[in-house]
Amino acid sequence: MLEQLFNLIQSESENEIINNPAIPNEHNNHAIGLTTDAIFGGLQGALANGGLKDVLGMFTGGNAGNAGIASNPMVSGIVNNLVGSLMKKFGLDSSTAGSIAGSIIPKVLGRLVSKTNDEGDSSFDINGIIGALTGSQSQPGGGVQLPGIQGGGSGIDFGGILKNLTSGGLDANHDGQLGLDDLSGVIGGLVGGKQQAQQQSGGGVMDMLKGLIGG
Repeated sequence: MLEQLFNLIQSESENEIINNPAIPNEHNNHAIGLTTDAIFGGLQGALANGGLKDVLGMFTGGNAGNAGIASNPMVSGIVNNLVGSLMKKFGLDSSTAGSIAGSIIPKVLGRLVSKTNDEGDSSFDINGIIGALTGSQSQPGGGVQLPGIQGGGSGIDFGGILKNLTSGGLDANHDGQLGLDDLSGVIGGLVGGKQQAQQQSGGGVMDMLKGLIGG
């Protein structure tokens, strides 16, 4: 997923990074890498801390558009992390770094959501995303076997759950309304995800991106 996410950011960052005089051209890939790290680490951290509803909620289409994406509770944390990374790496002031991060993060996440929900686009799928974030293996049946959660032989099919959420077909708590609170009765919690996130946090993502950012 990391390489696909890196390439997506690269294609979406013409104004914020590629043609931005605040970031030297020779460091464009590093800035894209920092953005990849912020997004991947932010989503991973949300899962590790019980934010599965927030992560899946971003993909339901309930908060359409970049402005809707930006209102998701976890996105401000991703933006803030990128602001700090840009300031530290490139010596940017908080206003410049905030402008870059505040623009690129919702834009990229919006494209990620769009591509994931597009059945004609195979570059991203929700099972692959959840699997990458939790370090889990996709199962032959298309699901994801999460750490510490028994989801049957084929694991948990997040793609099916997402379709039910977006079509209004999931009301596990029988309150007559579709809500992400219904997920708690279907999935439970992510057990073991926090340890996995800690193992891959910090420099881990940037280390894996070395081939793309030029070392």
